[in-house]
Amino acid sequence: ASTAAYLKRFGWQTGQPWGVEVRLPGGFYFAQADRKIERSPADWARMGVTGLDGRPVPDHGRAAILLPAGGKGPAFMIFDNFSVIERYNAADAYVIGVGHLADRLAGRPAIQTAWPRDDRALTFSERKEMQQRLTDAGFSTQGVDGRVGPNTISAVRAYQLARGLLPDGYPSLSLLTRLR
Repeated sequence: ASTAAYLKRFGWQTGQPWGVEVRLPGGFYFAQADRKIERSPADWARMGVTGLDGRPVPDHGRAAILLPAGGKGPAFMIFDNFSVIERYNAADAYVIGVGHLADRLAGRPAIQTAWPRDDRALTFSERKEMQQRLTDAGFSTQGVDGRVGPNTISAVRAYQLARGLLPDGYPSLSLLTRLR
């Protein structure tokens, strides 16, 4: 009950999902997968973004596209309820874990797209190194704290765009190696 009251106090919208796994079209411009870029599900559908069933995602309000594992992993259309869960713990993995657990308890399917297995998560010191190297290269992360948040993702994406790489904003080991 206290968790429900907490979520409601911070804007939980009953009937709105935290997110929906989606399929991105071939040639999707990954720079559009940015928390600051929100569109209606119908607008995303016009760009070729659909639910896994190939149909447009139902209209649950404006949404952004999230690529928690970069362009090689699952993609989610995230709604305002994602941000409500995020107020408790800002880690995307936490929000996805809580949201996905709730989905599974409600009888909805597991995440369908495989997570990339050829890359490992960066260590804390590697994340700090990446932030420092990005900043030194002119792509400020607004601080070196080892936490990958919107500022680091934006800096990674800007670096990727400037270097002609897939601009998915994903801070991978291969990207750190390239920065070195």
